[in-house]
Amino acid sequence: MKVRLLGAILSLVAFATADPTVQSTSLVDLLSASTNHSLLLSAFQRARLIPTINSLNGSTLWAPTNDAINQEIHRERKALRSATADAPLQLWTWATADVAEQAKEEHDNLQLALRDTLLYHLLNYTLFPAPTNDSDSPAFASPSNLPLNLPTLQQTLYHPSLSPYNKSFPAPPSLPGSPPDKPDPDAPDGGVEGLLRAEGQRVRLVRKGESEEDLWIGGDWKGQGGARIQGKLQRADNGELLAIDAVLHKPVDLAKHIRSNPDLSTLASLLPPAVLDYISTAPHLTLFAPTNEAWNQLSDLELRYLKSGFAETDLAEIFGDGASREGAGKGKVGYLPELLGEDGKGSATVTTIWNNTLQITPGDDGAPALINGTAISTPDILASNGVIHTVPSLLLPSGTLSLTAEKYLIALNCTRFVSLLRSVNLSHYVQIPSDEPATAILPPFSPDAAQQHLFSTPSTVDSTKRKAYTILAPRDEVLDSRRFAPLSADWEGEEGDELLGGRALPAPGSDALKEVLEYHIVHGKWTTEDLEDGMLVGTELRGENLKGARQQLAVSVQTPETPSRDGGLFDWIGGSGKDKEKKKQDVVGFVLVGNSIIYLISSVLEPPSSVINEAVSDLRLSTFVASVYAASLDKVLSRQPAVTYLVPENNAFTSLGLVMSYLLLPLARAELRSVVRYHAIDEIVYLDEFPLGGAVRYPTLDNAEIYVERDGTNGTLTVHGPTSAGLPANGETRDAKIVEGDILTSTGVIHIIDQVELPPELDITIPKLLQGAKANTMVDLIRAANMSWVLDGDEPPEDEDSFALSTSSLKKSKKRTKHRSSTSPPPRAYTILCPTDKALSRLNLTYYLSHPPALSALVRLHIIPTDAFAPLTPDGRPLLLSDEKAYPTLLDKSEGGGSTYGKVAFRRWGDEGWLVGIKSVRGTGGQTDSARVVSYGRASPWFLDEEREPSAGTESDAFIPGLPLGFATPRLAAAGGVLLIDSVLLPYEPGWFRRLWILWVVLGVLVVLGVAGFVGWRWWRGRGKQPYEPLEREED
Repeated sequence: MKVRLLGAILSLVAFATADPTVQSTSLVDLLSASTNHSLLLSAFQRARLIPTINSLNGSTLWAPTNDAINQEIHRERKALRSATADAPLQLWTWATADVAEQAKEEHDNLQLALRDTLLYHLLNYTLFPAPTNDSDSPAFASPSNLPLNLPTLQQTLYHPSLSPYNKSFPAPPSLPGSPPDKPDPDAPDGGVEGLLRAEGQRVRLVRKGESEEDLWIGGDWKGQGGARIQGKLQRADNGELLAIDAVLHKPVDLAKHIRSNPDLSTLASLLPPAVLDYISTAPHLTLFAPTNEAWNQLSDLELRYLKSGFAETDLAEIFGDGASREGAGKGKVGYLPELLGEDGKGSATVTTIWNNTLQITPGDDGAPALINGTAISTPDILASNGVIHTVPSLLLPSGTLSLTAEKYLIALNCTRFVSLLRSVNLSHYVQIPSDEPATAILPPFSPDAAQQHLFSTPSTVDSTKRKAYTILAPRDEVLDSRRFAPLSADWEGEEGDELLGGRALPAPGSDALKEVLEYHIVHGKWTTEDLEDGMLVGTELRGENLKGARQQLAVSVQTPETPSRDGGLFDWIGGSGKDKEKKKQDVVGFVLVGNSIIYLISSVLEPPSSVINEAVSDLRLSTFVASVYAASLDKVLSRQPAVTYLVPENNAFTSLGLVMSYLLLPLARAELRSVVRYHAIDEIVYLDEFPLGGAVRYPTLDNAEIYVERDGTNGTLTVHGPTSAGLPANGETRDAKIVEGDILTSTGVIHIIDQVELPPELDITIPKLLQGAKANTMVDLIRAANMSWVLDGDEPPEDEDSFALSTSSLKKSKKRTKHRSSTSPPPRAYTILCPTDKALSRLNLTYYLSHPPALSALVRLHIIPTDAFAPLTPDGRPLLLSDEKAYPTLLDKSEGGGSTYGKVAFRRWGDEGWLVGIKSVRGTGGQTDSARVVSYGRASPWFLDEEREPSAGTESDAFIPGLPLGFATPRLAAAGGVLLIDSVLLPYEPGWFRRLWILWVVLGVLVVLGVAGFVGWRWWRGRGKQPYEPLEREED
């Protein structure tokens, strides 16, 4: 009622101010007079557009009826009840509310939105010619620019522009990922350009018949939908009014169109938020949008890459190749009529944001137009800041997108791996472009696996000049597991513990993480045909710890008979050694991408740790680890760069016996360090790098040399020390063998050998062996017996009872070369049967110390002299032991002793043990009459130069360089050793009964003969007597 009263008042005002001689009617008058447009009139008043309408001259008003507006109000309220945070503006509800409500709810945004909506119902021109004065002229005449059943675009008075109620305000400066927008030379000088380049928003109009009610407005490009004209055309002096049965909805921005269009759902899901934000406010865009059909033409891997969230650049490029700011020229929006002309028979070239061009030509077979030869699916989808034409294919010019390993990593669900690479600036390894189609071999590893093509692009770079890499990538499910969850950025780990034993990754962006990831990048392209079982390949992990060399990675190739754990093709091993089975990472698929190849692995590869950590993980090397710590070399060796370690296994150290016991003593630390350093080659040499042929010399950390030789027949690698005149300088009779190799460490590599190689300068003496045996009591007894010369391996003095030599017995020369005349007696080596201190503690030492002859006999029984030139045993023992093998001791008469029971014999005890006892003596104490050998040790041999007598006139008289004048080639002489036994062997002297055994035998024979004679005599006497015969009946 209030609205009608207001309309009547406005009509009276207009009538009162009008010229009384001229009767005029405006569009406002028509609305005021119409009972079906009171709500529309109220809306114009609320939007304060009455002066604007009255100022128009020759316009067309599409006037929604009250029913149409009420339907819109009902739709708004229904949407409000079911809306979420993005509830639509209650535009028509606010426009038709009472004045009291208006005062409460009035808002600038609503007013601006209402103004824009009402202006969208106005054209700044008339469409229908006015009737003539001819009485036969119809009141409605179809305009010539409205062809039958062909929708046309009409320009309204709504000029879209950025406003506060647009949530994307202000607009981004340029499309993300594209070159910055240059200043527009065609922009209008002064004034507001708006979102459509100073043009009004379009609305689609279609004529389906000859009457007014055959007009439809606001429909789609086919003329379907929209609002239909109701009633007759009404004319006013400043325009014409046509009632419509629905409210026209002004187009939304391009981003909202993309989000709401079902045919563009894939594009909406792929476009990054930054791109959507840009196109929601970027002005006068002409967008050729690929439909779902276009994206469905891509492979599964391509779509997975684009949907990963890591394809922002490529998606921006795809979008930019179908978007134009130029449109139909000079920034005009590229509506099809603008591109092809009103008749639709023209053509146009559209320049895209990426400065590529699109060719627009007339369509055929019912297609509205063709773009680069592809039919446009839906043209002229109107938006507040441009127009959308949908196309069923991607408009990608040749060379637009590059094919890289990174894109396939993302498509293969390795996005976490890619993120970690980016965090440490290693993306350049996976961003090398390729012009070759990729080949993906994924489970179940079909040999006929289809090729997956990602935007194939020819490259101008010669493929032979591109770097090639092999990428070992764990999938997201591996890195997302708790075991490999990244640590926080402020994590502070211990040195050498970056991976926490494989339970966690270092923090993103850290140097430790960079090392881990570099270990997943192998230099070169290694296909399955190139890989062999046990081979090593170089990774991109390098550093000062390797002196710039590449850290190696071991490969374990599986055969059909021995498949990998997860059914993969083969394994990459993060490390090696005894526990390498635990370090295998199965390959579960691979992809060839140009010069690169990607292998999907089942877990994270852990770079090799320090030599100490690698040795600790192998129980076979525990003695070596103990030796390193005993020598206080653990920190030094962990930091020593580029070293090859020849590590003896535990059995090798065990075979040293008392030598090892001595080296582990604190007083022998310097010598132990020398032994450990001697097993460290001062360069990295992997097994395949040892040459074939003769022995090759390598420097060690002990400033000495060690030799490695490869057998030409079976490839066996042996290790030995330097030689002198063909003799081993360290006295080892056999070479050590490399039984296993290529155990990778952070500073080089470990090769396991079966024998300890002693440095040539290491001098192991009998006193040192006794120190290792902790046999202090035996040393004291030897000194007390004036036999200290045995400790030096010297010949006995002329006067053995002289004690003068004993004071210098432990002062052994460091020179291990002696000279002797060829006429001198053969040198002797002495092996001491050394009872333990515990065994000697059970002996009455006071008695022996107070009885020198008894002490001398006791000591002599425990010293075995042997020929120094006898072959050395390969097992490290000072004597060759065999069952029932006997050796004379210094107590035996054959060695100048005074006993016929001076020989000792050996007998095997169990599998590896030996018993020793006095030969030809059977005691009554069982095992207490013998001793068990519990350990042994051999002293370092000597080099003896024998004086020669050269033959006159022969070339053999030439002297050997390095030898003293008049001496021949040196010979290797044993220096004896120690056999540690658990009991004391007591000298044996038979008793008086045994000494008179002959007399007792003769006497026994005489007694036997006497008894036999007596029996014979009795028999002979009784032979001649008559037998007794009883008389008859004598019994009675």
